[in-house]
Amino acid sequence: MKKILTALCAAACAGAPAKPLPSFSTAANAEHPQYPAQRFITASGLGSSPEDADQRAKANVSARISAQLQSETNSFQQYSSKSGDTAESVTSRVSVRSDFDRADLIAIVDRQQQGTTFYSFAALDRAAADRELGSGAGADLETFRAAAANAKRARAEQSTGVFSTALSEAAKLRPRLDASFIVRRAVVGRPAAEEAGYLGLRNELLSLIEEARAHRVVGVVVKNAGSGRLVDFTVNAVKRLGLRPDSASCKKRDKQELSDATELEVVPQENCFEGSLGERCEVVVHLTAQACAGGTAGAGTVAMVRGIHPSDRDKALKSAWDKVTQQAIEAAVRDALKSAIQIGE
Repeated sequence: MKKILTALCAAACAGAPAKPLPSFSTAANAEHPQYPAQRFITASGLGSSPEDADQRAKANVSARISAQLQSETNSFQQYSSKSGDTAESVTSRVSVRSDFDRADLIAIVDRQQQGTTFYSFAALDRAAADRELGSGAGADLETFRAAAANAKRARAEQSTGVFSTALSEAAKLRPRLDASFIVRRAVVGRPAAEEAGYLGLRNELLSLIEEARAHRVVGVVVKNAGSGRLVDFTVNAVKRLGLRPDSASCKKRDKQELSDATELEVVPQENCFEGSLGERCEVVVHLTAQACAGGTAGAGTVAMVRGIHPSDRDKALKSAWDKVTQQAIEAAVRDALKSAIQIGE
């Protein structure tokens, strides 16, 4: 009798063979029957605890979306004019950084266990995620549309100040909106319903910017030049910004030129005196930009530089001016112009 009980116990205690795991728990590309790839982005994860497996599964879903972002970003880095030609100068300025950071949209939909290893299966509902992402960007999109409408109207009316302000507002929103549409593409696998209209407006604004830049002129007016290099440095700085320099003030321009013209006044200040080490000279350069049509202005400054010579004031002054570099002038010119006109898109 004892032998029979022992045999029965051995058979019972050995238990049934471990149930094989479903393929979707371990295979990278296997579909869960209830979560087809057409409607869901899915991934599995394994760990030493249920929590660990859950975290890994969600991370793997995020990784799948992130892997798709780069190819979707490339399409947003292309700008085509109405004729279909690519404008390289605009393309180089349309750059986007997008990331998927909405792990809250990913749900754990299945769990398995084999021995001490836990398996989790995570899924993101494509349509539900798209609705949530679209809702999150809705306010930005409405504000962008309003700013674009203001910019287009202001350009037609040659209202430089309003045009610049509207472009500035749109430019702040554009990177976030581009990134949002890229993520939605990666999630759903196709463009969002609002994308075509947004891209049309975005490209219209970029065309207006290029048109304005092509006609824009900056009158460099240098008072008390001080150093012969100051004029050259300032003119070269304006050219580096892709703008056309000349030497005309707003007062000397024809009325029809005013909407696309800006005056950049450059005023150097020299201060020389005798110090404990000899002759000492200090130089500061102030720059003021004013849109000729009014409405916008900006300022920049080249910080004070000093020159010293034991006995010769002219040499001390030259020493100070030698420290006014092209780079310093460029930074000051950009500071002055960025508030007066739309640059640095």
